[in-house]
This record gives sequence, C-alpha cells and structure tokens, in this order.
Amino acid sequence: MPPMSPAERLRRGSRALLRRFHPRRELLVIHLKGDLGADTARDTSRVLRAALREEPKVLEVDVSRVTHLSADGALPLFLAARGARGQGTRFRVTHAQGQVRVVMRRLGLERCLSDEDSAG
Repeated sequence: MPPMSPAERLRRGSRALLRRFHPRRELLVIHLKGDLGADTARDTSRVLRAALREEPKVLEVDVSRVTHLSADGALPLFLAARGARGQGTRFRVTHAQGQVRVVMRRLGLERCLSDEDSAG
C-alpha cells in the first residue's frame, strides 16, 4: 500500500474528527405514504439514500400510510436495506399491512419487516 499524501491524511483525520462531533443517530424514522410504484421509485430512493447518509444506527421506514406497493416501488426499499447492511445500519420496515406486506413477502423483503409486525 503506497504511503498517504498529506492531503489524504488531513481528509481522513477530518472525517474522524467530524464523527466525534456529530455522532450517529440512534434511530431515524422515515414515513412513506401513498402509492409506491415505478413513478415514485426515484423520489423514494432519494429520500432513503439521504437518510442513510446520516448513518443512523437504525433506519426505520414506516409504511402505515402506503396504499399500494409494486415491485418497482419496492426496489428502493431493497437497495436501502442492502446499503444499510453495508454501513452497519439496522434497517427495518414497520406497520406493513395488507397488500404492502404481501408484496414485501413475495419479493423476499420479509426479513426487513420489524419483529413487532411479523405476526400479521
């Protein structure tokens, strides 16, 4: 591994210092609502990526007000779950009911459903 330049050492030191002053949040809750489909996937993805940039310990996505979820609309949830796992953030989806729960199970996103919601 080549030695770090002074600029690289400064950048790495600055990041470490900033993390000390701005510790990770314990819990960040995102509330989604409406129809989550192909036409809203980009906006949903943008919101979830912004939440992950804050590096919370737990990212919770409340879908209690989601009226419909399609496979295209679920893609941002899948990508957020993968991104969260990669950075050490616990990712969970809460209050999934009816059609939303069925689609998540069908797509293999059941592991993201919160424990308290798994009985339904």
